[in-house]
Amino acid sequence: MKELLRRLSLCPRVSWEILAASLLANLMSLASSVYVILVLNRYVGYGFDGTLYTLTIGVLIASALGFAFGEVRTRLAGVVSQGPDEELEERSLAVVTRARLSDLNRFPPTRHQELLGAMGQVRSAFDAANVSAVLDAPFMLLFLIAIALISPWLMLVTVFAVCLSALFSVLGLRRAEADGLKLQRETHVHRAQLSSALSGAETVRAFSGGEFLRNVWRSKRESLGALRALLARDQRKSRLRQESVAVFLRVFVYAFGAMLAVAGEMTVGGLIGASILSGKVLAMGAAFMQAYMAARGGEQALERLSELHSLPLEPLSGTSLREFSGRLEFRDIGFAYTGTSSPLFESLSFVLQPGSVLCVTGFNGTGKSTFCKVAAGLLEPGRGQVLADGVDLRQLAPDWWRRQLMYLPQEPSFLDATLRENIALADPEPKGQASQERMNQAVRAAALRRFLDTSRLGLDMPIQDGGKALPLGIRRRIALARALMTPGRLAIFDDPTEGLDSEGRLAVYAILNGLAKAGSTLVVATADVNILKGAALVLDMNVKPTPSLGASAPRGPKPEDA
Repeated sequence: MKELLRRLSLCPRVSWEILAASLLANLMSLASSVYVILVLNRYVGYGFDGTLYTLTIGVLIASALGFAFGEVRTRLAGVVSQGPDEELEERSLAVVTRARLSDLNRFPPTRHQELLGAMGQVRSAFDAANVSAVLDAPFMLLFLIAIALISPWLMLVTVFAVCLSALFSVLGLRRAEADGLKLQRETHVHRAQLSSALSGAETVRAFSGGEFLRNVWRSKRESLGALRALLARDQRKSRLRQESVAVFLRVFVYAFGAMLAVAGEMTVGGLIGASILSGKVLAMGAAFMQAYMAARGGEQALERLSELHSLPLEPLSGTSLREFSGRLEFRDIGFAYTGTSSPLFESLSFVLQPGSVLCVTGFNGTGKSTFCKVAAGLLEPGRGQVLADGVDLRQLAPDWWRRQLMYLPQEPSFLDATLRENIALADPEPKGQASQERMNQAVRAAALRRFLDTSRLGLDMPIQDGGKALPLGIRRRIALARALMTPGRLAIFDDPTEGLDSEGRLAVYAILNGLAKAGSTLVVATADVNILKGAALVLDMNVKPTPSLGASAPRGPKPEDA
């Protein structure tokens, strides 16, 4: 409940208004019980129609006012969580867009889904209905006082039933929490397996993976089924307990009330009115416990989200140079992934002067892509510094630095948006004639026009699922066009010709030649002989722990070494 109290404290005026609306709504709801008592005691006893008309009109007016006050309370309760929910979404979005890549990659995709799904759990835990139920709880005292005025004994029976209901709710909560969290995690894993089967449909068919998937599916289905059955059993028990408490309350209220009525200590109207009031108290207590359990789950979801929110973020501000020449310096840098026994590289120091062309080569897994990400500032070195015109990349304003960089990753991925929007992501001026001309030039340079001409929507074609359905060569051309939208002096291309046909490779060669002639600094990870021939410097990642830097391409392995 701490989080709910915190949210209420953020808007004290609204909180008091909710309490006032709850008080008035609950006072009006007393009218129905009073109506029953008066009708049975006054009208039935005396038969005066004017009394019935007056009471009926009065209870209808009170019910309408109670409904109005309840509606006002619900709307005000929605305001309580609006700000905190928006803040939570902004914090989560900041992590998604600004968390350091090395830290974010420590979480598996299923963990990402679980953490982001916790936002929905927090939102539902502190929604208007739950806030109203919590703030309604103090007004149970009104109904208990009303019952006590009819009969103190029936009030004690009601209090006992409410306490018993709360006890059963707490016991059920403790049993369900651990199993519910386990079921949630197992469900995320199961969905991830299903997603991999759908995205890898070709692999399943080409390599007869159906039987493997069926075995995995059956095993997971059995474990999930057992967890669901356990939760369903606990829910049934909890529901039966609550129903039993309600029956207990109704039976004992009428049993004690009947005895008191026979003894002349209360009227029949008072008995029925007390029964209505006691049911209202029990319902309010049950609603409060449901809100309490939801709030507890929301707080646990917030604790899980705090793991995500604790990740360090890239700064929003920093140094912005008047002009970037393209000079890049690597000063004693080293990098190792968490959990590995040895670094990918270390003690690497050299300077790329403006207009230099560096090719990074090596076998698979030697760290070519990692070096490119470090040079681009996407990964921070574990040791040392990468400096642009003498300034550490960590001190530069991220937005400014990204505008100086043309970056082509080895595995291109895209946002679920149109092709035009994906290409224009890095455009410093996304609107206007100049932007459209830059996009046309980038599309032509990346040899993407032929593909666009075959599509009915052209640049407005939607990209879904990160572009996984597109051929690798097309994805690489789109990524190449996206990189060219940045008017930077530094180009970092990771395996730019991989997966491309002859037309695509020629386009890459032309782009690299054009950038080199324009004086841009090039860092290209490649095994393409045609690109290696044009390199002034070659960084051989096969040499460990410190890669060697030379003026010619290293020779490949001898046949006997293969």
